[in-house]
Amino acid sequence: MLAKGFSTPELAHPALPGKVSWFPLPPGWTLLGVLLLIAIIIGALLLLARYRRDRWRREARKQLARQQQVDGWLLLIKQVLLVQHSRAEVSQWQTPQQLLAHTSLDDEVRNLMCRRYCQPDNQLDAETNQRVAGQMRHWLESLPHV
Repeated sequence: MLAKGFSTPELAHPALPGKVSWFPLPPGWTLLGVLLLIAIIIGALLLLARYRRDRWRREARKQLARQQQVDGWLLLIKQVLLVQHSRAEVSQWQTPQQLLAHTSLDDEVRNLMCRRYCQPDNQLDAETNQRVAGQMRHWLESLPHV
């Protein structure tokens, strides 16, 4: 047994080192943070560039609900084709058949639009207009990004 006043040595509670600070970080973490920040900035710039390049597609989608006449549809098709092809190439497509050949419209709608182009009765009924708008929306979405 231990006598009174006897103290045990400090072996039971050894001295621990101090707390490790989070700052300053080692150079590897700083480099990783800078590289990650650069990657985020480049990704954001690429998304912004794609958003700006697809402005024509957003504007064409807005015009889909407004079109009621065949002349308006062909004007919209020509504007979209000017984005996709060179002006010299599109200017050679004079007839509606040549313009509509580059779309994914079905033959019935294509023939109807060719017959009514530049005619006094070029107004489309609501059902046909909705059908053309749906097919045009599908065509716009299938076009490649420029």
